[in-house]
Amino acid sequence: MDYLQPSTNKDKIHGTYSFVNDKMKKISRSSKNAENVEGNGDNRVITAAMRVSKGGQRTLLVTLVNDAFLPFAFSWLCNTQSMGVHNQVLLITGDNESAKKIQEKWPEVTAVQLEGVHSGHQEYSHVGYVELMVRRSEFILEILAKNIPIFLFEVDCLWIRNPLKNLESYRGVDIVANAVSDKPKVIAGGFLYIHPTGASKQMWRTLTKRLTNLGKKIKNSPDTMIISEMENDQVYLSQLIFSKQSGLRYKILPTADYADGKWYTLSKERRNKLNPYLINNNWVRGNSAKIKRAKKWGHWFLKDTDICDRKRVQKIVGPQ
Repeated sequence: MDYLQPSTNKDKIHGTYSFVNDKMKKISRSSKNAENVEGNGDNRVITAAMRVSKGGQRTLLVTLVNDAFLPFAFSWLCNTQSMGVHNQVLLITGDNESAKKIQEKWPEVTAVQLEGVHSGHQEYSHVGYVELMVRRSEFILEILAKNIPIFLFEVDCLWIRNPLKNLESYRGVDIVANAVSDKPKVIAGGFLYIHPTGASKQMWRTLTKRLTNLGKKIKNSPDTMIISEMENDQVYLSQLIFSKQSGLRYKILPTADYADGKWYTLSKERRNKLNPYLINNNWVRGNSAKIKRAKKWGHWFLKDTDICDRKRVQKIVGPQ
């Protein structure tokens, strides 16, 4: 089975390889999604990215959402509805049904189906998760090649305040990143602001090459097999950023402003002294555990009927 095919003129991605894993769910290209255009899924992503970013004139908020993460996407969309960012959001899904659901419920958001994205829950540092990161890295590289500024985020996250203007305010750097609590030399791989500079493009090209090489190593492994935590997107990205690969200039965000899952373990006194833009719901494994914690803290904004809980949003977010 061909998991990694050499580049051709059609699918060459700036000197890397196109990751094609035929263990992944095959998805029809006959989508009726508004963003379905002639060509492959990568072309649909680039077409949508160019439109949403107005040809690179404004930041593109982009994330990867498979079917198992759809509830997180809907909760996040409820969370951020009043923040004025939905028309800059590109949600890339692995199946047409998820893209259609997003588009129907949230027409201001753009959802695009992309082939080669695993369905179902994929746990951190397992084969299926790593293969998702390979696919994500590829399409980000293509978007950067179009000179589009990218805010890469994840939807299992609470937004208290809109962080976009703050992230855009950091000039003279190629990438703005968030370090992991208790691990100052580890970058959170799912929260990055990337300026499309020569240095950031080269860094991301190197990252993609490393990930595709890792993809070769694990190509015959089951999705649930654990991969060493010394080999994943987060480790590779951290190494490249802190080594200032290709002259890369970076800014590390303070965790007081951009908190992660450790926020939930702080004392009440300490939490009350902080006013973060957002809280990334990590440091916990599994979708059900993430949802349970978010509900416990009032950070889950979906009712059982998949309708937004406006009162709960107002308690957390308030007026913008």
